[in-house]
Amino acid sequence: MDRNPPETEDTRLSSSTPYLDQILDGGWLRGGLYIVTGPPGTGKTTLANQMCFNLAKKGESVVYVTMLTESHSRMVLHLRSLAFFDEALVGTRVHYISGAHALKTGGARGLLALLSHVMREKDTRLLVIDGFTVVREYIRGHAELREFLQALSVRADLARCTTLLLGTEEGVGSEVELIMADGILSLTAERVGLKAIRGLEVIKFRGSNNLPGRHTFTIDERGVSVYPRYEALHPENSEKVADPDRRSRWGLPGLDAMCRGGLVTLSSTLLIGGPGVGKTLLGLHFLAEGARSGEPGLYYGFEERSEQLLRKGDMVGLALRPLVASGALRLETRAPVETLPDAMAQDLIEMVDAHHYRRVFLDGLEPFARESMDPERSTRFIAALLNALRDREVTVLLTQQPHELFGTELRFSIRGVETLCDNLLFLRFVERGERMHRAISVLKMRDSDNDPHVRELVISSRGVEVLDGRERGGTR
Repeated sequence: MDRNPPETEDTRLSSSTPYLDQILDGGWLRGGLYIVTGPPGTGKTTLANQMCFNLAKKGESVVYVTMLTESHSRMVLHLRSLAFFDEALVGTRVHYISGAHALKTGGARGLLALLSHVMREKDTRLLVIDGFTVVREYIRGHAELREFLQALSVRADLARCTTLLLGTEEGVGSEVELIMADGILSLTAERVGLKAIRGLEVIKFRGSNNLPGRHTFTIDERGVSVYPRYEALHPENSEKVADPDRRSRWGLPGLDAMCRGGLVTLSSTLLIGGPGVGKTLLGLHFLAEGARSGEPGLYYGFEERSEQLLRKGDMVGLALRPLVASGALRLETRAPVETLPDAMAQDLIEMVDAHHYRRVFLDGLEPFARESMDPERSTRFIAALLNALRDREVTVLLTQQPHELFGTELRFSIRGVETLCDNLLFLRFVERGERMHRAISVLKMRDSDNDPHVRELVISSRGVEVLDGRERGGTR
């Protein structure tokens, strides 16, 4: 029998889990036999139940067969706190069935007869067998296991019913299962510091492409949320080309002059400097100037809340509140401690897609480097994020603290980020007499001339100014 027919819209069964379909290149193949494996507590049961309820809400009939000792009522009790759960679907489109008695009394043949019956009777589109490790204990040898899986696969294929076998790696990881299964999805929970980072990886997916490698996911009150590796989603450079004749102004005459009329539109700019030197205020000026010019802007940061940012603007005469009230400017802050880099990237891009922001200020690259499971990913990750933003015709501003706050050598905490960004501006404190003054310089501008001189940056109640080189005082 041909297991890989020409693909049509009806060939796939959606996983009904956000972004998992992207990893699976559109979803499971209808009629396929798949193994979902992982240690206890990694989320196999939650993921499978989420698929069941979300498919049932679309009108599909699903059957969940339990082989374990946990009663259905206890499982349902645990599911009630999750957003996808719908009590009205239980018994109507989501059918919970115990396979333990059929297996105990009739062995593998008895269980196969039960599964065949429910597939026909319920017109099942998704069949989940939870606890396949128990089934393995009743099957004698590889020959009987191969016969059982082959028979189940044929019946599921004829019924166009996708089947998921849930179990631990030890319980479903034999050579027979690896060969017979159409696909294997492995779930893990890796300890990183004090946190447990959940991951999933497609080990095998017969007859289909997939996004290779390890991806992250979370489980909360919404259920399972999957976050594909962002660089896997955007492996190529953006086809959008920045035009040097189009400029995005800062709204600060001195700084616009240093940049020869402003930043090149669609470019990416890194502001590097220590705490308190003025990076955030420059970024807010850039967003405000764009918002006033008809280019809506998004602030996306990790430290200061929106009210703090509004007050910061008030202190220097930067009127942010009317822009926020009109929707031309949005201030978003995320807690960096527990948030995954791929989740932050998805969150950011979804907001840009929904509201068509033309300027984005990403205030702090450190959370992406600090929270990434693999530090070597950071450069590829940032490159993919910048490509995605340029594809959406966004001019991007980013900030980062130098690896060392003092000294003559400029070192970056994210390797290679200075080459990814089109423009690089350096802010620092310099000592003059008995006072510290702020200084700003343009280290590079791709496809544009720039002022190479160091200028004084003054932040006071009168506003933010970049001086033309003449000495002048100022207060914060």
